[in-house]
Amino acid sequence: MSERPSASPTRTIAGWPAGRVIGAAFLAANTLWGAWATKTLIELEQRQIMTVGLNGLVSDFITAESRRATTPEQAALRTRSYLAALDQAVGELERDGSVVLVRESVLGHGVTDRTGQVRARVERLMEAGHDPR
Repeated sequence: MSERPSASPTRTIAGWPAGRVIGAAFLAANTLWGAWATKTLIELEQRQIMTVGLNGLVSDFITAESRRATTPEQAALRTRSYLAALDQAVGELERDGSVVLVRESVLGHGVTDRTGQVRARVERLMEAGHDPR
């Protein structure tokens, strides 16, 4: 009598067929990735693009400083403080996910300009004597 080879046993994971478990895991991973991608795209759509006229801000500061009667060391210290305050003010705009562009590099006029807001924030920082470095 010839023996028939027995059918290979179906592989299982925790009692479930391996193919179904792998398929379910793939489906779950795909769903999670889709949810993450959708959330990320919505967040990108909500970002604001704005400009700041850094050239004008720095130019105005240098003009004002040239009229002050200070020593070169004091001028250097105030310039460092001003640039640090400027960096902090622009950084505050970026923290909420906004994209800040230098106005001089933007050709279109449909971008919100926040130069006045940055100027006011820098002036408050400088008046408070706070060294933002």
